Amino acid sequence: MSSSFVVAAVDPIFRDVFQQQLVGIAEEMSVSLRRAAFSSIIWDMYDYACGLFTPECEMIAQAETIAAQLGIMSTALRHMQAAIPIESWKPGDVLVCNDPYKGCTHTMDIVLFSPVFVEGELVAVTSTIAHHIDIGGKIPGTEAADNIEIFAEGLILPPLKLLEEGRPNQAIFDIIASNVRDPAACQGDLRAQIAGCRTGERRIAELYRRTGVARARALTAACLDYAETYMRRSLEAMTPGRYEAELLMEDEASSDQPIRLHAAVTLEGGKLTVDLAGSDPQRDNALNNPVASTISMVNYAIKCIVAPEIAQNEGCNRPVEILVPEGTVLNPRRPAAVSVRHLTQQAVAEVLLKAMAPLAPARAAAGCQISFPTFACGGFDDRPEKRDEDSGAAPYYVISDIIGGGMGGNAHRDGISAVDTHGGNCAILSAEVVETLCPIRVLDTRLVPGSGGQGKHRGGLAMRRDYQFLSKRSIMGAYIQQTNPATQAWGLAGGGPGASASILLNPETPKERKLKSKIYGLALMAGDVMRFQSSGGGGWGKPAEREPALAEQDRSEGLA
Repeated sequence: MSSSFVVAAVDPIFRDVFQQQLVGIAEEMSVSLRRAAFSSIIWDMYDYACGLFTPECEMIAQAETIAAQLGIMSTALRHMQAAIPIESWKPGDVLVCNDPYKGCTHTMDIVLFSPVFVEGELVAVTSTIAHHIDIGGKIPGTEAADNIEIFAEGLILPPLKLLEEGRPNQAIFDIIASNVRDPAACQGDLRAQIAGCRTGERRIAELYRRTGVARARALTAACLDYAETYMRRSLEAMTPGRYEAELLMEDEASSDQPIRLHAAVTLEGGKLTVDLAGSDPQRDNALNNPVASTISMVNYAIKCIVAPEIAQNEGCNRPVEILVPEGTVLNPRRPAAVSVRHLTQQAVAEVLLKAMAPLAPARAAAGCQISFPTFACGGFDDRPEKRDEDSGAAPYYVISDIIGGGMGGNAHRDGISAVDTHGGNCAILSAEVVETLCPIRVLDTRLVPGSGGQGKHRGGLAMRRDYQFLSKRSIMGAYIQQTNPATQAWGLAGGGPGASASILLNPETPKERKLKSKIYGLALMAGDVMRFQSSGGGGWGKPAEREPALAEQDRSEGLA
């Protein structure tokens, strides 16, 4: 059958069914990875991603987990192919990288790729990313906002073959094990990622054999072309022009001056150009955002406004041009530190959504919580019942948690409460899991009444969680954003801002202390309590226009 006949024979229904089959494969990869993972940050918090790609580095399907990770995969694959030519990839190979300056995010997010061959022909590439609880560095959990260079941020893996034709490269596994605080979990999570890739390999090979390689290639191309056409026609229906916004975010690691992000979005015909040139220069801290992560969140924000209803693939990104000058906080020069880049990439999504709100008022929302209260903590669990029965040695632990907050209200409804927004999408760690795995007790988890911005549709509510530390000494790194009026979630169409976020040490005691937004190497003693509170979402519309029944419901449910 000639290729031209195959392309001409692509039916829209077959195309859409094929797209959903690809999505189903990515979702099965996701289940395989999560169920095999060792670390709670993966199996309970869902901090991982799975995707499928053409050999030409175009994403064809993804599992809907962490947008921030999914969006960098194409960039990382291009870097991988530049370092290890795809002609040298063999069946059974698994390739690895975590270098933020080679298309990855931060060093804790390890990226794997594996080729899929059918009848001797390379037809696709599978990919998995997982956040490893620790990859070395100066404090447990690796992330430290005061880092100046990436060399302080743990083990850096350049593009390498982790497995060669199915045979593990044991030297790489040994190097990883010698540089992390929990080698068993890290290596177990790597093998879970490999399991996810292998699941994708098997299912893609089955699909391509059943469909026929030539026809499957044509259907893949048709899926990409359809997404591009859909995006272009959606853009053509919007009002052309130039739209701008800026956003401030806390530094408090290398400077008391906030970091300024600026976005200019120009819509002309079926093309969107995003210029981030007005953003601040890179900083001497770890809030710098690798360019791959900047690209990822720009594409995410555009998809939310322009066409959230269609399946995500690389075709959605074709009508978009992104301009990010090197040397800025959104495209730093190596070796700038980047481990806390998630705060900045969340702000990238937020400033783009703010700029594009006039393009699609029915889809736009007020400002969301991007406070992202997060900590990682480690030390020896010296409780008597946890010590080794023979040696009496206390085991070492590392744990992490993330607190959700309020989404912005919109033209149709109130914002969602207690959710990890934008590039995050992680779940909060279950209290039972925290208390089983480490010497920390979760004392309280609750919504914060009145924290959503006022409006016709109020913002979603913030969340508060208290942790009590039970071992003699633990070391914590933590961070948060949106702690003051200049950085609060913004209101839209007359709505009010969301409430600010905060971190308190030993709240409601004589020793209470409000902490800065960035914490690194904080020593906590037995009995200490940490309170993390996220921010509320911005309100939409004038508060006077809120329906009395909704206001009464908030009061009766204790949310006002």
